[in-house]
Order: sequence, then C-alpha cells, then structure tokens
Amino acid sequence: MTMIDSKLLEALGAPEESERRSAAQEISESGDPGAADVLVSQLRSEGSRAVKEAILRGLSRIWTANPVESIIELLKDDDPFVRAEAADMLQRRAGDVIEALNRLIRSDDKDLRKFSVDILREATIGAPDALYLAALKDEDMNVVISAIENIGSRRRHGLAKPVLAMAVESSQPMAVCACLEALALIGTRQTLDALRAKYPNAAEVPGVYLQPFLKLLGHAAGPESIEEICQTIEQKGDFIHEVAIDAVTNIALRHNVSQLNPRCEATLCGLLTPELDPGLRFHLVRLLGHFTGLARVALMVLPYIHDPDRTLALAAVESLANSSDPAVESELQSLLSSESDPEIAEELEELLRRRPRWNSPPSSSPN
Repeated sequence: MTMIDSKLLEALGAPEESERRSAAQEISESGDPGAADVLVSQLRSEGSRAVKEAILRGLSRIWTANPVESIIELLKDDDPFVRAEAADMLQRRAGDVIEALNRLIRSDDKDLRKFSVDILREATIGAPDALYLAALKDEDMNVVISAIENIGSRRRHGLAKPVLAMAVESSQPMAVCACLEALALIGTRQTLDALRAKYPNAAEVPGVYLQPFLKLLGHAAGPESIEEICQTIEQKGDFIHEVAIDAVTNIALRHNVSQLNPRCEATLCGLLTPELDPGLRFHLVRLLGHFTGLARVALMVLPYIHDPDRTLALAAVESLANSSDPAVESELQSLLSSESDPEIAEELEELLRRRPRWNSPPSSSPN
C-alpha cells in the first residue's frame, strides 16, 4: 500500500498543469515504494507533454537500480514520445537488459523489436550473436537495417559473414547500402574479394551503392585500387569527390603509398581547383602530401601556401615535406621571410631545416 500524501495524489488530478508537474516531482522524490506505480498510472492518462516529461524524469530516477520490466512496459505506450523516452532510459542501462531484449526481439510488435535493436547500440557488454542474427532475419526492414548499422558501429567482426551474405543476396537497396557501410567498418580484404563477383569495378557500381562501396575500398583495398577509384572519379564526377578522396587517403595511410601512375596523378591534381569546396580542398591537399615527392604534385600544391585560409596554407606547407624540388624550396624560403602566422613560420623553419639532409649527396664509405 502506498503511503504517499493524499494531497499529492489529489494534485495529480488538478486542472493546472504546474500543480500536476510539481506533484509528480514530489512523488518521485518521496522514496515511497508505490511511487513508480502511481506515476505510471498518471502517465497513461496525462495529456500534457510537460507533465509527462516530469513523470519520466522521476521514473528514470526511481528505476535507476530497479528491474527494467517497468521501463519495458512503457515501450508499449500509445504515445510515441513516451516510447522514445523509455527507449532512452533503457539505452542508459543497456548492459542490464540483455535478457529482456532477447524476449523483445521475438515480440509480435515490430516497434518493440526495433527498440530492442536500437537499445543494443548502447550496451556496455556484448550482446549475444543470436540476438543480432534474429534481427537480421526480421520481416520488418527497419529492424534489419538497425541491426546491420549496429553490427558495423559496434565493430562486430564475427558477424561480417551474414552481413556480407545479405549484401550479395538482398534485393532491398537500403539494406544493401547499410551492409556496405557496415562492411567498410568490419570487412577485410577477403570480404572485398567476395563482393567482386557482384561489383567487379567501382565505376560500374549502381549509384545508390557507389559511395558505401568506395568507403569499403578505402578500408579494405590495396594500393592497386587507387587507379580504380581515380577512374571512378573521372566517370562519376562531383557527387563522389568527398568519399573518393577519403578512400584514397585511407589506402595511402594504410599502405604508406607515395607514388601515383600518370593517370591518377592527373586525376587527383585536376581536382585541386579554386572552385572545389573549401573543406574538400583541405582534405585533398592533405592527401596530395603523400605524393609531393612527385614534382607535378608538389607544384600543384605549392600555390596554396599563400592561401588566405591559413588552415589550408598550413596544410599545404606540411604537405610539401616530401618535395625536393628546388622551386618549392625557393618559395618556402621566400614565404618564411614574410610569414606572420607563428604556427606556419614554425612549420616552415622545421621543414627547411630538414631539407639540407635530404638534398645532400649520400656519404661515401670510409672504406
């Protein structure tokens, strides 16, 4: 039996919203063992969003250390706001609810199944593979896509195989896109090789799948795929520039690539124009820094050391560290004499200090 003050219980039925809100807060702080039941009952009949928010805040405090079954019941509420808030509460306690989620994922209610997968994203302990596998077979595509996204974001490498199978076999474009995005995070070279039967060349990948496929190349392909990405840039144009630049950058970083064939050199240098989006221009300059040992690349980057955007100017200076071109050295020396930005000046001094070692002839053996 509840021992809550009868005046507080009466206030829950008051016409004034502020009275009901205050009563809900006091009840939640009362420590009474029946407080949660009273608030849940009020929540089901309450019409005010502000009062519902106060009730849910109170329930969140009350249920911090209690079983989660009462929160799960709120997932069945008719009000989408209440369901979303209940899901948020469960996400904060996801590590405590794995057993309950195993039941929810088999519910007849597709919204409950979707919530169960969403809650997994915040679990502090690993959910069993069986739960994800059940979600991947769900009849509701929203549940399936949420499961795929979770597998990728949680880096569930052990589930790459069923995600790969879905990427190859599914006829649902959104599911295939989600699979490719997830595989870009958890896939391996073997994953990419298995996809080649369906997507032998990036330039021929259907538009809706192209960007996630390029991400996968960036994370799993070898240096030989840089040419494939550059060919795709030539054929597909602006809409893939950002993801293509990122993909080549990832390959260059993973494999320490410093050389380009003439076609790729021309393609990437050709992107570096004043018309390119400033953010992309910055990332492209950083990418080209891997290849400034090539004279043409270095001379394409060189003008950007004078860019009014000093962040881009600094990126250009840093990217020229691999160049031994005399014209680059002369321009850097000239800039140092007039540079007012201390960060850029420091980078210039360090870069020029190292250059004599690079340009000096190899020492002969004393023997």
